[in-house]
Amino acid sequence: MANGCVQVFGCILASLGLVCLIISTCVNEWKTHGYTDGGMLKSFMINTGLWMECKVPSNGKWECEVFDSILHLPKDVQVTRAMMIISITLSVCGLVVAMLGMKCTLCLDEDEQVKNKVAFTGGILITLAGVCALGVVSWYAHGVVTTFNDPRTQAFRFSLGKCLFLGWGGALLSIIGGAPLVCCSLSRSSSGRRYTSQPPVQMDSGKEYV
Repeated sequence: MANGCVQVFGCILASLGLVCLIISTCVNEWKTHGYTDGGMLKSFMINTGLWMECKVPSNGKWECEVFDSILHLPKDVQVTRAMMIISITLSVCGLVVAMLGMKCTLCLDEDEQVKNKVAFTGGILITLAGVCALGVVSWYAHGVVTTFNDPRTQAFRFSLGKCLFLGWGGALLSIIGGAPLVCCSLSRSSSGRRYTSQPPVQMDSGKEYV
């Protein structure tokens, strides 16, 4: 019963992590630049995401430019976009597979070992999704910080956007949610093992001693 509750808890965390990954991938604020006029009002702002770049000039109206051509995108945007899509796909597949192998579901009840292996596979997929997202978000953030601190940078100096923190949170939730699924499956597999011993050998009581 305890393993089942831990599995449900891990699945909830993984689901929250998936939602965070989807929002961070879709929302257009991976890096941002703002110019303040007199330290009070923002007269100009740029938000750059994985799909478009939006600007707010002095008139206060958003002007967005969608990234149409994949070939002309910067390398960091191409790699980050691809890895985030892969992470989301792995997380969705992991959740589906993990639910089939969870103790609280009726699927695959006829074979306990197969059920454990399915839950273990789902946990691995979810954890792998979190690791991929954590790595690519950290790599993107490192590029933003490096460019910001580079004295040779003549263009706008971008800072970290909200989507990076949301991506980090989603990655950590996926890793923390996938780990219990893996551990519970391993413990259930080990507890289900049966060890048989050979029957004791009976001594021949009719043997004569001289």
